[in-house]
Amino acid sequence: MLPFAPAIVVRRLLPAELEAACLLLNRQLAAAFYSRPMEVEEAREQLLSEAPPSLWPVQWQQHAVFLAVQAGELVGLLDVAVRRATVELPSAQPVGQLRFWVLPEEHTLVDSVAVALLAAAGEFWRQQRVALIQAYSASTGYPQWQGGMGLLPDAWAVQTRLLLADGFEFVDRRYAFVHRGQETLFEESVPQAGLSLSFRGDSRDRRYEIFFRRTERVATARVVQFVPAPRASPVAHLWEWEVEAQWHNQNLGRWLLRRILNDTAQQAIEQVLVFVRMQQVAAINLLGQHGFVEQPYRGYSLQKTMRE
Repeated sequence: MLPFAPAIVVRRLLPAELEAACLLLNRQLAAAFYSRPMEVEEAREQLLSEAPPSLWPVQWQQHAVFLAVQAGELVGLLDVAVRRATVELPSAQPVGQLRFWVLPEEHTLVDSVAVALLAAAGEFWRQQRVALIQAYSASTGYPQWQGGMGLLPDAWAVQTRLLLADGFEFVDRRYAFVHRGQETLFEESVPQAGLSLSFRGDSRDRRYEIFFRRTERVATARVVQFVPAPRASPVAHLWEWEVEAQWHNQNLGRWLLRRILNDTAQQAIEQVLVFVRMQQVAAINLLGQHGFVEQPYRGYSLQKTMRE
């Protein structure tokens, strides 16, 4: 036995290390809910790109992946970024992102690797003059990861503990519901006169929009197909499903949902996945009425304010 443990070294990911980083990342993705391992070229786009792809448009300012190495072995990975302020994030300063991380399978290394990776990320964010950090923001997760949600499963108690110890706080919680197909189509009816439904995109990424008198958009939905595992059947992810506040309780959400379920049934899509915030009680009830079943999964987003 060595008289001391080899030091943990943290460094930025280099292109030559991509394949090793991909293998490390895929071990975790393979065990995660509605996730599939990434091919090397997918990992290259996600890990090495200055502007990694996301389902929502993001104005990236910086992106970095840090590796934790001990005695020449890759034992951890942390994907971080900085995005510019937006309407939803109106802070004058850019916003930091913790997109994803992988910790060692050896439990005795977990805390030391996590501390080293978070320290490197903290210095990265300070250099970018970041005031707010978001962890597992729904808009910036890997497209392959949970259909794009990028959320933290509640089974990952270790990651939760470490983030809370580092000053993060819970800001969002989502439930996962799945619809596993139907034998007959749902009856659709237009809730009232003056409404029309239009489509954009294709079957892999389709947007639904309801307009009132063809000019006022009053509801939207977006369905993105993804394959959760190699050789698996596609899953339709109901990524967006929103009704304008003044049009609540007018059955527009029901109309959208039924149209989407009928469309996916006619495409022979076996599963429809949707993540719903815990506060969306009406949406949860509507999903239950249409055959959706809650999954043994919770998704969390966290954030913290950087100290001077």
